[in-house]
Amino acid sequence: MDRVALCAETTARWHAAWLTALGLRSEWRETAWRALERPPLFYWTAITLSRQAREDAVADARGTICDSWSSLELGPHGFEERLREPWFVRPPGPLAAADPPAELEVVRVATAEEVAEFEVVSARGFGSEDAAVEEPFHPPAILADRRMTMLVGRAGGRAVAAAMSYRTGAAVGIYGVTTVAFARGCGYATALTRALVDPDLPALLSPSPEAERLYGRLGFEAVGELQQWERV
Repeated sequence: MDRVALCAETTARWHAAWLTALGLRSEWRETAWRALERPPLFYWTAITLSRQAREDAVADARGTICDSWSSLELGPHGFEERLREPWFVRPPGPLAAADPPAELEVVRVATAEEVAEFEVVSARGFGSEDAAVEEPFHPPAILADRRMTMLVGRAGGRAVAAAMSYRTGAAVGIYGVTTVAFARGCGYATALTRALVDPDLPALLSPSPEAERLYGRLGFEAVGELQQWERV
């Protein structure tokens, strides 16, 4: 499979799982995945699944669109480019041995209380230390999906990092890796990412520019670039 197509399909399945947990519907078309009801802003509303996807497959979407191959021109349809991010893929294979930070406790989320803890530390990591969760976008219903793994990293009993993955038969997608500001540089994001990698499957993610070197050290490499479009 085209490695960008692998990234797109895995990420669409991750999105679909969350929308199902939120009680929202989505659909699979020949060249795109679509949310049928507008999800929270955290989620994309359409993802192209094929290099042959054309603008009319996604142009009537109401939120943010992921153009997986950066090949569409959606400006004439009322969108503006929001950003571009690389797709990174790691081929199957074991990771080099490395011990996580001694003070880090890696917790696999298994209760509604831990889902709430995950959501708060995610908001703090991607926002500011005093970020509040006004409208939950990680519902406890997701715990029923065995393909989803959510991890919280605690240091000194405090949640300081979070990450999650979604497993399909073909790959493991890794998403939402974050560390709160005061705890960065301690190796927590690396430890959580390592915990989510399956040596028997390709792993994929879409890193921020600041994190590209981290993932490169774990064997990920750029295979393409996605473009995000947002309706004006």
